Amino acid sequence: MKLITPQEAKELNQNFIKTRSKELDKIVERETGNPTKKDAISSWFSLEELKEYIAYVEAQGKAKNITVNGLRVYFGAYAKNDKKEDKKALSTVFFVPTQAAVGSLNKEGVEGGEGGSDVDSIDGMNYGTSGNPPQAPYPQIQ
Repeated sequence: MKLITPQEAKELNQNFIKTRSKELDKIVERETGNPTKKDAISSWFSLEELKEYIAYVEAQGKAKNITVNGLRVYFGAYAKNDKKEDKKALSTVFFVPTQAAVGSLNKEGVEGGEGGSDVDSIDGMNYGTSGNPPQAPYPQIQ
């Protein structure tokens, strides 16, 4: 597993806040016209949602004869006129399944190395919940 310690997580989050958060807040203000609205700095997905999505991806891959080898996490942003009022102009993350790139090899020399190509014939996953409040840094304790 590729684990990080809580201290490493805190450092990554603090670096994000220091180097990007203020600029992203300016974009949200420009897009919404609301100087008090701040960008989200986290997204939350339940374990059940993640398990369901992984099961869905595996079943869709099997049905389409695609060997899914992982999930890629993309950063995204909702439009300023998004239908979901609480998400307008905010940052998000979403997941898409991947498959091995043709001819790629893993560590054992077998086709199917890490990463690979996005599978755009299987739906991605989005609509996590922002932190509470959206600007709450790591660790969030309620």
